[in-house]
Amino acid sequence: MSVIQKNSPSIFIQFAGQGVKYMDELRRLYNSYPNIQPFIQRAIEEIKRQASEYDDTETRFFQQGLDVDQWIQYPEKTPDLPYLLSSPLSHPLIFLCQIANYLSVLQEGVDQDKLLSNTHSTTGFSTGVVAALLVSNGLPMEELCDKAIQVQAMFFWQGVRCQQSMFKFDTSPILQTELLSSNEGSPSCMASINNIPKIKLDELIASFADYGIVHPAYELFPGRWIVAGIPENIVAFRAFLSDQLNVVEWKYIPSTIAAHSPFLRYALETSPVDAGRLQLLFDPAELKIPVWSNDFGSDLREADNVIWEVMRAYFTRPAVWRKQITPLLPKTDIQYVLDFGPGTGIASLTENHISGSDIQVIRCTIPLGRKRLLEEVLANLD
Repeated sequence: MSVIQKNSPSIFIQFAGQGVKYMDELRRLYNSYPNIQPFIQRAIEEIKRQASEYDDTETRFFQQGLDVDQWIQYPEKTPDLPYLLSSPLSHPLIFLCQIANYLSVLQEGVDQDKLLSNTHSTTGFSTGVVAALLVSNGLPMEELCDKAIQVQAMFFWQGVRCQQSMFKFDTSPILQTELLSSNEGSPSCMASINNIPKIKLDELIASFADYGIVHPAYELFPGRWIVAGIPENIVAFRAFLSDQLNVVEWKYIPSTIAAHSPFLRYALETSPVDAGRLQLLFDPAELKIPVWSNDFGSDLREADNVIWEVMRAYFTRPAVWRKQITPLLPKTDIQYVLDFGPGTGIASLTENHISGSDIQVIRCTIPLGRKRLLEEVLANLD
């Protein structure tokens, strides 16, 4: 089940689950590392192939197309940000961005066997846990790319199923371009709140139940939460909090779905079926390092059905980031966190949790981080 490791493996690998500017990052990857271009092109073709099997007449999820190859080569052709941040687009393309980033590191000469033998474990914020599963497989490059394409197909359908889930509640959330860069962001299906203990948040949500349904979705840090619901209820909850509390630190998350909440039950009913149709499996016995789940921070190598456990945690269960990064908390021998994005938000979140320690978070999504990985981290591995 596990690769042979040192007594004290020094690396932890993590992936994000969001990234507002993922398209810029994917474009930079494509232009900076020519060896990754064939994989990215293959992944884009797979997305288009899956899209050809979906009737978008009624939902109009893809009204601005899926010409990702054109968006990479001609930035001026890139659709508006609300379109890119919608679930049917962001799910497959954020995965493509993060796994292409990891693959490009291997193509630059990183020995994956050596990397994993020095890696304690891995995880991913929200949907990023699937990329972590791929890493844990430790497959040879060709097999790893093939498996990644299978996952790419799954993420196309997952994005669709999540958005269809919101349709079940007679809502089709659309982000507002002019508000995305504002202090509070554009009203959406999710929002972050700061400085509210769990007991107080539960009390407030229960009191709000007479007006609408809101669920705690992700504990980012003790007292810092993401809540989920339909946009009207999230907006109303914002006003409700203002009446109940003196100060509210609030920010809308640019999401068109209410992830990690019962609002995505339909996605949980349909996405495992999609994965089965695509013959996508993760054998827990073949995972070489622990992969920590979103909800309980449990080792997915111990799951009876890995796909089911991952989807159940992402679609319907609240998540706790500190449980996913428990190996980084005192006392630990881990020295480096390799963050493969997209974006740098989750890297910063992890840094907040390990503040005061000697652990270094290496942002492998940016040139300086890539340089540190190749010249500093790898040079210190056995």
